[in-house]
Formats: sequence, structure tokens, C-alpha cells
Amino acid sequence: MTRLARRAAALALSLLACGQPQGTGPNKPVPSDIAPKPAPETAPAPPAPAPPGPPVRKDGTVYAETQQMGTRVSINVYVGDRTAADAGAAVEAAFAEIERIEQIMSEWRPSSELSQLNDGAGGPLRPLSEELFAVLKRSKEIAEATGGAFDPTFYAVGQLWHFDPGSRPPTREAIKEKLPLVDWRSIELDPATRSGRLARPGMKVGLGAIAKGYAVDRASAVLRERGFVDHIVEGGGDTYVSGTKAGKTWMVGIQRPDGPGSIAAIPARDRAVVTSGDYQRFLEFEGVRYSHILDPRTGFPVPEDRSMQSITVLAPDATDADAYATAVAVMGVERGLEFIQSQPGLDAALITHAGELRVTPELAKILVYPPDKPPPAPPAP
Repeated sequence: MTRLARRAAALALSLLACGQPQGTGPNKPVPSDIAPKPAPETAPAPPAPAPPGPPVRKDGTVYAETQQMGTRVSINVYVGDRTAADAGAAVEAAFAEIERIEQIMSEWRPSSELSQLNDGAGGPLRPLSEELFAVLKRSKEIAEATGGAFDPTFYAVGQLWHFDPGSRPPTREAIKEKLPLVDWRSIELDPATRSGRLARPGMKVGLGAIAKGYAVDRASAVLRERGFVDHIVEGGGDTYVSGTKAGKTWMVGIQRPDGPGSIAAIPARDRAVVTSGDYQRFLEFEGVRYSHILDPRTGFPVPEDRSMQSITVLAPDATDADAYATAVAVMGVERGLEFIQSQPGLDAALITHAGELRVTPELAKILVYPPDKPPPAPPAP
């Protein structure tokens, strides 16, 4: 081989070693009778270190919080014999599940599946995802059971109300115009084709009083699927408690409406505890205080003489507890307590505007009060 040929072959080998594919560019394939130089021996790279997990608190839990669904969402997981990294990955998966549910059921996101259903109000049936169909079906069942005190079609009127600083209530004329569009019976669902529609043009469904609970339930399910049975998921007052903390019962506080701290604590396991109240969001205009909880039958906030500072409902799942808490807020103290006691698996603790704590009998047996605050005397028969 000539000197020129040997130089050309060496150049070809050099370019191939740099990663250029054979048979491309200005270089020809390496002749088969030229053996490539053996690669120098190198020590194998050490394995990459495992990513560090989140810090484990003294009680053996990993805690994280974020903003989702327009509120603060927190997750508390008991690590047990698993690693903190595994717990962190499970928490991230649970947050991702909440984000997924929000993209399906948020009335605030124009791209959500629910918004598309609202935009097509008055039109033909449209296919629905399994989850949206199920939540709409459950919403209709609870609306019927509560006599319309819970009604997801309230949003036709609800979107008129704003509770930001400086807001003012809508006019009576505007409410009167939209009120005929509020009717849970006009949500039409076809189980055979898993499709649905809103029967009247202009109808709007808002799932804020049930979808948040459903998202909490789904986040809890993801944690269990990941092997973390012992945890608490809480989103804006909607809480699901699963398992225990190292064998000890989780405690869920009932927040004081008038300040920090809890008025009492609820021992809970594998149960939802949902708290709502008019102390959280309200509007004051020209000396009148308007709660953010609307009566779907009138289009106005629940009046002061029927409203409560705080409503806590316990149920087997957060989906139902979320919806029932709204219904009880609309019903008022006496009718609300009567309804809760008529439903198997439900309990409630209500705080009136006078500061009185009213508790269903079964819940009263297990409530834990601060040492300096004895339990209230039972109401006179």
C-alpha cells in the first residue's frame, strides 16, 4: 500500500472513531482488510448515586404541599420500612394525578373536558371520559338525595359572583335571567354510550364542590398503589385519611373559625373529613356580608340566619363528603343535621354563627377536645 493510501485509511479510521457513520460524507467505508486499532482499556464508570429523597420528619413521615385546583394541597406519608426516595416519588405521582383530574373537571380551564361539555350546552350527546361520566352521575344522585341543595348546574349563576377584594354582587336582574338554567335534572347521561349533554343552551356545570374531593380520593389511591397505605391527603379542607401513623390513629383538627388552632380533633382512619365554611371566602358590600356558598335554588348566598361558620362532614370517601358538606351548608343547622343522621356512614360537626358546636351523636363519642376546652353540654331534649 502506498504512503498516500495508508494516510487515507488512517484518516477514515479517525473520523469513524469520532462517530461519523460509515458510507456517509466524504469518507468511504474502512477496507475490510484493515483491522481497526483496539480501543484503550478504561475502567467501568461507577454507578450513578441514587437521587436523594425528601427529608423524613421526626414522626417518620414525609410531608409536601403545593398549589392545585385553586387551593393548597398537602400530602403526609408515613415512610415505614420504605425509602424516603420512594415516598417522594409516590407523592409526586399523587400530585400529578390531581393535575390530571383538574384538566378533566375544571370549569376554569377552557381546555378541560368539562368546559367543552359546557360549551356544547343545548347540543347533542357527546362522548365523555369514564371519570367525568361517573362524577356527573354521582352529582345527580346527590342532588336528588338533597332535594337540590347540592346542584352542579349552579354555575350558570355562580359565574356571576366574584369574591375578590373590591368585587360587588351581581344585580337581581342578572340572577333572575340565569336562574332558569339551574336544574340538575337537565344533565342528560346515557350509560349505554357513556355520553352526556346539558339540555339547555347556556347551562353551565361547576364541579368545584365534588371534583376536589374526587381528586383527593384519586391521589390517595395512587399512594396506596405505590405501597404507601398510611397517609393523609388534604386539599383546601377536603381530607382523606388512610391507615395509621406507625399504628397510631391520625388526628384531623376542626379549625377554629375565629382564629388559629383547632376547636376539637377527630380520630380518623380510612375515612374522609371535609370542612367548609363561610369564614374562608366572603364578600362585604354596602354593609352586607355575602358567603361564597350559594343556594342554587335562589342564586344568592345562603342567608345569614341559616348559614354556619363551619361545616365538617365525615363520609367513606371525599367525593361524597365534599358534596354533602355543600348541601348541609345550604340546608342550615337543623335540617342539615337531620339529613346527615338519615344517611348511613355520614357524620357532621357544625359551628353556628353564635359559636355553638353541634355534633352528630356517633361523632360526639370520639371527638377529642383540648384540655382547657371541655366538650359542650348536649342540647336539651
